[in-house]
Amino acid sequence: MRKILLVDDEPAIHTLVSAIVSVIGDLEFVSAFNGREALAKARAEVPALIISDVSMPDMDGLTLCRSVREDPALEATPVLLLTARGESQDKYSGFLQGADDYLVKPFDATELQFRIKALLRRSTAVDAAAGLVKDGRLTLDTKRYTALFDGQEIRLTGSEFAILRFLAERPGQVVSVEALLTEAL
Repeated sequence: MRKILLVDDEPAIHTLVSAIVSVIGDLEFVSAFNGREALAKARAEVPALIISDVSMPDMDGLTLCRSVREDPALEATPVLLLTARGESQDKYSGFLQGADDYLVKPFDATELQFRIKALLRRSTAVDAAAGLVKDGRLTLDTKRYTALFDGQEIRLTGSEFAILRFLAERPGQVVSVEALLTEAL
């Protein structure tokens, strides 16, 4: 199950977006109420998507977006800015800080669903084309047969890499011992 991290200082937005996201399915919703909290949660377990407000206390969404882009473990994570700031200059600022998409409040629920699906689809396609398999803080490079955990390389045998890849490609699924053994051989 892929995680979506929603960052907004308004609890009502969390309730609304959570309901909208739940319709999409196969997604887990994680909340943060400011950019600093969101960055800590994203670093602890890399989300599939970050949806962030811009105007928040402690750390705003633009600073969060820039921090995500500067972090090697998070730099490929899509960011959707969901904000009341709708002027052209606000949008430009969001994209200049590294946002992948920008949606102005009030927003249409169906449009938000489509934007989320598109960002997740593009993210998965980019990872697959690059030969990367990501699961939380783990990244596997299937072209170079390397594994990174929190950006640090871990040494694995060929069988260990094959098993880890098999499991990472099936998050949340129960896998039989037979399937694991077949993958290890």
